[in-house]
Amino acid sequence: MNRNNVLVITNKEDLTVDFVIEAFKLRNINYYRFNTEDIGTIINISFGGDGYTLFDFRKSKLININDFGSVYFRRPKLPRPDAGLTFGEQQFYITEISTYLEGVYRSLASRFWLNSVFDIRFAENKPYQLSVAKSIGFLVPEFCISNDPEICTNFIKKHDDCIFKPLKSGLIEEPEGVGKVLYTTKVDSNFIDKITTNGAMPIYLQRQIIKQSDIRITVVGDKVFGAKILSQDSDVSMIDWRKSDAILPHERIDIPSEIQCMCLRICECFNLNFAAIDFIIDDSGHFWFLEINPNGQWAWIESLLGYPISDEIAGLLLAGGKDDSEAH
Repeated sequence: MNRNNVLVITNKEDLTVDFVIEAFKLRNINYYRFNTEDIGTIINISFGGDGYTLFDFRKSKLININDFGSVYFRRPKLPRPDAGLTFGEQQFYITEISTYLEGVYRSLASRFWLNSVFDIRFAENKPYQLSVAKSIGFLVPEFCISNDPEICTNFIKKHDDCIFKPLKSGLIEEPEGVGKVLYTTKVDSNFIDKITTNGAMPIYLQRQIIKQSDIRITVVGDKVFGAKILSQDSDVSMIDWRKSDAILPHERIDIPSEIQCMCLRICECFNLNFAAIDFIIDDSGHFWFLEINPNGQWAWIESLLGYPISDEIAGLLLAGGKDDSEAH
């Protein structure tokens, strides 16, 4: 194993990882970009007594998984099953490849990850995030998660203004490829009328905090980068800034030391070496915790505000989690 070799696990369309690869090149870090949707066409995976190997047909190169000291886990995608297969056969195809990839990930469990796929899965659960955040001391808006219409209705009545948000990503994918995204939405009378039609699906409600702006805090190792998103400058972005088609104004912001410490603490709780943490600031200057994304996007913040996020990520992977000075 060479600690200076980094395995990048992602897909061909991941533009964010390109920022880190440029930083790798500047630092002369050895890396291999494993675009997982290339399995079966450009890349073959084999497992033997000595572990997993990849053969890259484009590079005519055999790659031993054991040679990597660090792993940058980004956004892997599975290869598409043949359209001629039945639905059940396609599901079998996906399950087999997923299980095989799981073996690759587990074979690298002792390496330094940013972040481990297993820690990402653990940290992505929003109800648990909220519990951990409250225990650490973050301000968390009152919330209700239930599939009981009466409980949901009573929560809405108790709080004059509420919002609804998805428990996970909000992305609704369709077989024909035309999907949609559910954004954070203000609860109205139409929403209340339809509560009883949700069946077993849980509804995630939250008391609406009147906000001054949104805050995205990006944590890399022990470094904290704060971005203020002026979401209240447009009616479209007031509830959910991601709904804006235009690029909203961003500003660098000095995060209070107490909030910085709690951000590092919640990353430690989830064993994360990287995180994108979302807050809102109210008119009194209080930071309200919304969620932590263990594999969130950050390239747009680097581009707009000039933060050296990609370089910090590259340095952390090179150092294998240790102080960067030890890697030189």
